[in-house]
Amino acid sequence: MPYSLRRSFALFLALPALVWGGLTAEAKVYVTEPLLVAQPSYAGMQFYVYRPYNMPEGWYVTFDGYPVRKNADGVWVYGSASGPNLMPTNYIVGSVVPSMAGIAPWVQSAQVSELRRLPNVETMAVQQSAPPASRLAQGQSYSTWVPDWIYNTRFMAVGSWKGSVDRIGVLHNPAVPVAWKGSSPQVIYVWTGRSWYQVARRESETAQSALKRELYDITRMVKRNKLVWYEEDMPVLAQQSTAWGYYWMGEVVLPR
Repeated sequence: MPYSLRRSFALFLALPALVWGGLTAEAKVYVTEPLLVAQPSYAGMQFYVYRPYNMPEGWYVTFDGYPVRKNADGVWVYGSASGPNLMPTNYIVGSVVPSMAGIAPWVQSAQVSELRRLPNVETMAVQQSAPPASRLAQGQSYSTWVPDWIYNTRFMAVGSWKGSVDRIGVLHNPAVPVAWKGSSPQVIYVWTGRSWYQVARRESETAQSALKRELYDITRMVKRNKLVWYEEDMPVLAQQSTAWGYYWMGEVVLPR
């Protein structure tokens, strides 16, 4: 079953009126009129934000209570508490369910709640005495999930490619990690189960169009290498991506 956090956001976006109606009379005193904003990373994605009186300059709050702001590229990202201040994260709005990523809601007072952290990859890896010979048994918690790619040096090498990578996501179908840099990358890297396959973007193409052009070859390599991407791999890669300093893009859906 493919993992799709964007669908969960679609449900959230369908309920803005309900959430707005639930705000208290006290909140309405200092909450400005809600704004409908667009997310450049996902064509057609829109969501509402508002601005409480005590928000730092440039910051807004989503209707489910999480702090967000635009980064230098005009992309909306979540924020996390750093003492009394907010700091932008590398989690793109729309790529994760914020509570699952350890992002704390904005407290509508002079203070900001502390960031609730998930175990980092190193901590998670220690919880098993050896790399897993088989996948996690049903009923065990997410905190003990250790993907095989954590131990794959070829896969993990992407973390050092700062010159050619600044964001990571996972293709919708086939479900494989992809990495690239900027909105008009020269090369898109696709994990095939054994190595990172390079897709060169033509001048007239978007990154998604270039991936679509190579989709047949990508699918063939993934099947040949028997790569299976599990739903539980997604949050681990999201966390690892931000640990590397890359933007986490979530699910990447190619144009039809």
